[in-house]
Amino acid sequence: MIRYVRVERKINTGQNPGTKFLARLFRSNDVSIDQICQEIAESTTLSYPDVLACLKAFEINIAKHVQNGSAVKFNILGAFLPKIKATAMATPEEVDASTIKSVSCRFYPSVDFKRNLAKANFVEADLNIKGIQFNEEETPEVPAP
Repeated sequence: MIRYVRVERKINTGQNPGTKFLARLFRSNDVSIDQICQEIAESTTLSYPDVLACLKAFEINIAKHVQNGSAVKFNILGAFLPKIKATAMATPEEVDASTIKSVSCRFYPSVDFKRNLAKANFVEADLNIKGIQFNEEETPEVPAP
């Protein structure tokens, strides 16, 4: 389930400018490599250290290939492609490495990944804090150290 929250935004462009409300992604806790390793170890015959070693090698090799200008493609997940931004020059002779402003990596999900993502369910995030809550007048005093 993908969680969202309702937010208020002031829209200045379009046919109906003004205050509008829209859904924004509510990110849960990030998933660490340790959690992924534990999940894979529990669902396979591999041990946690074996999974960790494999995933670390996976990270290193993807980074190495993208840094060398190669696209790294996975059937189910998608592709990691290197990308550059460069300054436009008037003649081909003026174009060299110094005209490259930045380099980045872009992820393009596979058709299957997009199809599965399109089937995701959405639920509004419950932002009510559970536990003891105080009004400002009821806030307990904390003793000085």
